[in-house]
Amino acid sequence: MTARVLGTTFEIEPRGPYSLEESAKFIGAWHKAPADGAPDGGHLHLAFLTDLGWKPAGVCLTQDAEGRVHGEVYGGAPVSDVRAQVARILSLDVDGRGWPEAGKRDPVVGRLQKEFPGFRPVNWSNAYEAAAWTIISTRITMRQGQGVKDRMSRELGHEVDVHGHRLWVFPEPQRLAEIKTFKGLFGRKTEYLRELAAAALAGRLDTDRLRALSAETALSELKKLPGIGEFGSQLIRLRALSAVDELPTSEKRLLGALRDAYGLAHEPDIRTLEDLAEAWRPYRMWVCVCLRRMSGEGAGMMHSRASG
Repeated sequence: MTARVLGTTFEIEPRGPYSLEESAKFIGAWHKAPADGAPDGGHLHLAFLTDLGWKPAGVCLTQDAEGRVHGEVYGGAPVSDVRAQVARILSLDVDGRGWPEAGKRDPVVGRLQKEFPGFRPVNWSNAYEAAAWTIISTRITMRQGQGVKDRMSRELGHEVDVHGHRLWVFPEPQRLAEIKTFKGLFGRKTEYLRELAAAALAGRLDTDRLRALSAETALSELKKLPGIGEFGSQLIRLRALSAVDELPTSEKRLLGALRDAYGLAHEPDIRTLEDLAEAWRPYRMWVCVCLRRMSGEGAGMMHSRASG
């Protein structure tokens, strides 16, 4: 990835094939109408808390005919910080030049690449928000969890205006640490969220720090967080820390998708997943996300929602 920052704009040149539209479709956020100053097509809006200082930031993203991604930053956050975070969210900080070779080694992967040309996984904006989602969505449907998260963003978070498109971002840890009750949260969820906020303020959920750890150490640390178990720790590791060449071992729905994609007689076990995934290296997680997408499941999250 090469990047250029100027004023309130930045540019990222992907290494390997990439489609911004495929990323946007994955999270249901592609705008067909041209963006300001970009008459050639659609664009993607994201809004999130920055890694440094938990500042609300918005960005309008477009892609030119040469494949370069252009960003216009809204909300006052440092442009260089937003650019780095966007690159991680869209998996543009990964060298994808070897991705087509994985499709040549495995025909199933090749079919996935044709189905979703230029797709790369869209990651959570940071480990803090992914951990909060894990707690919020436990023992309820994804739709119910998204409803709670939307209300929390509207009532406790911040609004960001991206050239007329108003978005809400998830509340920063300082605000989450103060909640006592919240509609849709039951059991110990509010307690867990307060403790999670305290952990974030103490630096225990710093995304870059967690990314620098080994997989085993990061998962061990994440499982110590309140309300985060085996499944939650893997979700954060794989979908917020952008672990490219690792496999989920507690995602049962992935095994069903694997069975369907490979025409297996029975649902496979983890060992079968590991064996098949050898041909996917060094993009094993990318294939897993594509398999889940093929089965009709999206990201299971949104970075932001329209405010009204």
